Amino acid sequence: MEDAVTSLGKCLAIANPQAKHGVTSTVLPAVRQLLDGVIDYEMVLSQAPQDAARIAREITGVDTVIAVGGDGTVHEVLNGLMSRPAHDRPAMTLLPTGSGNDYRRTLGIATDLSTAVRQIAGGVRKRMDVGTVNGTYFANSLSIGMDARVTAKAVELKVTTGWSGLPLYLRALMYVLFKQLYPHHVSVSMDGAEPHDLDMLLVAFTNGPTYGGGFFITPDAAGDDGQLDMCLIDPLPLAEALWRLPFVIAGKHTRMRPVHMSRHTHVLLTSETPIEGQVDGETMLERSYDIGVLPAAVEVIVPAERR
Repeated sequence: MEDAVTSLGKCLAIANPQAKHGVTSTVLPAVRQLLDGVIDYEMVLSQAPQDAARIAREITGVDTVIAVGGDGTVHEVLNGLMSRPAHDRPAMTLLPTGSGNDYRRTLGIATDLSTAVRQIAGGVRKRMDVGTVNGTYFANSLSIGMDARVTAKAVELKVTTGWSGLPLYLRALMYVLFKQLYPHHVSVSMDGAEPHDLDMLLVAFTNGPTYGGGFFITPDAAGDDGQLDMCLIDPLPLAEALWRLPFVIAGKHTRMRPVHMSRHTHVLLTSETPIEGQVDGETMLERSYDIGVLPAAVEVIVPAERR
């Protein structure tokens, strides 16, 4: 679908002051200064979990919503927007001030806030796919199994250490590898095919190339192809998992023996016991994951060079 160059129109910046363990609250004055005189906007602060979703669901007279925070803030804003009728759904973009910020990689937005504001102000509108799982929408990634335990541990460590990004997730990963490395037996049906049983360490479904603060789990993923990229990794012993880890970080794992890469529009995964999951960094615990994609369901603002 051809992108359209267009004005941002009236913007609402929804900021999560608790993103990155409260660091976002300290950068908000700088964010306001960067936005002033460049973008026609108002800013509101989310006050509690799911408040950003409520704001995005209830706003009126807004053309573009700017999520100020991390992937969790983007997740809430997206779910609020997706609860609106398609004809009354503002565009979405972000200023990355959170811990993971993987969706900013999918959109091509810089980590430097001054650069990011210029990219948004001069950006273009682009239709992007939206993932779904059990009635929830996701912008960037859903994963099930070991890496969801890593996400849960990262949330815990973020509070105790104040770390963020790839170092935070690497520390959480080391903990899980040495203390919680075990496989899952699941039944999987892909794109309407007959279900089959398998053992896995983890499976990830993505709209973009990275998750976990910068792991290139699906390096060739595109958010506008009407499909979710899937990476399924077979059970591994600790020594092999440690040896392969650098390849996963760099996105060089896709042709390795225990890795299975594919693309799908619908996957149903079930287990006899609940399995940990994470959706845009928010944790889940389910026996069944009904996973799909809504092609071109949300309009986003991306840098002009990404059109």
